Amino acid sequence: MRVRNVSAHSVTVLLKGADVQNASNGNADYVTTKLSSTGRWLQLATTTVRLAPHASHDVAFTASIPTSARGASHYAGIVAVDAKDLASAAAHRPTKRGFSFARVSRQALPLTIRLPGPLSRRLVVRSITIDVEPVGAGLVLGLLPGGSDLIQSAAIRLRVMRGTRIVFRHASTLGQLFPGAILNYRVPWSGRPVAGSYHVVGVIRPRDAAAVPVDQTVTFTPAKVAELKHEATPAAQPPRSRTPPWVWFALAAGAALLLALSLAVWKLARRPVHPAA
Repeated sequence: MRVRNVSAHSVTVLLKGADVQNASNGNADYVTTKLSSTGRWLQLATTTVRLAPHASHDVAFTASIPTSARGASHYAGIVAVDAKDLASAAAHRPTKRGFSFARVSRQALPLTIRLPGPLSRRLVVRSITIDVEPVGAGLVLGLLPGGSDLIQSAAIRLRVMRGTRIVFRHASTLGQLFPGAILNYRVPWSGRPVAGSYHVVGVIRPRDAAAVPVDQTVTFTPAKVAELKHEATPAAQPPRSRTPPWVWFALAAGAALLLALSLAVWKLARRPVHPAA
């Protein structure tokens, strides 16, 4: 693996092995803490690389495959982070009374370890629920990609019904789905749901895999209605500060004084000028 510095400044790059999970809309989410999957197989020759401007450096790595490994495809990654970004984030940690934002840029190299065995792809809908967040209600699809190879994409087409009435329709496309990693895909609710039952029907079509029909009833409880009302209620605004009365008196006095001075100047300007003797 080659690490390259394209900037005009020296940088220190920190390297870590990573597990690959499914991001919220599909595609890879690289997890570098508490490794529990293929990321544990990786050993890097070094985890710190110091690079001069426009310099590059090759870093060797190996993968130790356990004898218990099953399945044809396994996915991991190597994540690179600028040490200055981490130092800056650590220096601006939030206090107990507030919060802070820190930007840490990451570059990731995806790795696929292919073992002998047939390739297969499948997708299962484990659950459908309605959740409540500050942004509003949402339909959450609990998806579990399976098989021995990743799914490159999946098209989703859904209708949410209440009785015979269509509450809303949804169409979207997910990115790559990695086998064995759960994905809770959230569909924003159109409008605000009321308490009762909703019928979710449609189909999910994973690329190069069998289509998955969706036909399930979900319930939005009165407790969830109350939670949604609480979450969606804007925070009370602090009362506007009133201008003290003395400020208005001071402004009025200043205006009267300015008017008097203007009148005096006008009178002086109109006085006749007597020629000198």
